[in-house]
Amino acid sequence: MEKVFNQASVIKLLKEGLTRPNPSDPTRMMWTLEELDKPSPGWTECVNNTKGNPAFPQGYQGVKFRNLARVKTPKPKPKPTEEKVELTDPKDLPIYF
Repeated sequence: MEKVFNQASVIKLLKEGLTRPNPSDPTRMMWTLEELDKPSPGWTECVNNTKGNPAFPQGYQGVKFRNLARVKTPKPKPKPTEEKVELTDPKDLPIYF
């Protein structure tokens, strides 16, 4: 199954937002590194709801929070080369009598 978002494109988008002006207030940037360092309230609530919940005896075991704007952009893996073989039609071969 293919992921909805490519991690490299999300990292690129977050880093571009650090230097792009906010459309509603051009004197500010879209976001700052400090804002991205804090987990979102929804993520924090999800983690806190699993603490002490009998449905989650080991607590939260999902993805750990990290600021992707501080991560180096991964280089894309090169696509594997495909070998292609051209089949020869028997009609194309010379006929010897």
